[in-house]
Amino acid sequence: MVLDHASIHKTKAVTAFVAGETRLSLSSLPPYKPALNPIERVWAYVKRNVLGNFCARTLKELKARLRIGWQRVR
Repeated sequence: MVLDHASIHKTKAVTAFVAGETRLSLSSLPPYKPALNPIERVWAYVKRNVLGNFCARTLKELKARLRIGWQRVR
């Protein structure tokens, strides 16, 4: 089982469950590693180039801006 660093994955209940299951082992992802998750580059692009210095007044306005931005992502 591959875990991120969510606090729920560090609970005693999860640890006890995994310890009782011989077929399971835990592997943790690094705290932040964009190379392992390529969508992080897309989100960074959208935040920097599409939503940077933009303050939507309505949800409709935000959706329209994001729609335009997603069309520019290759």
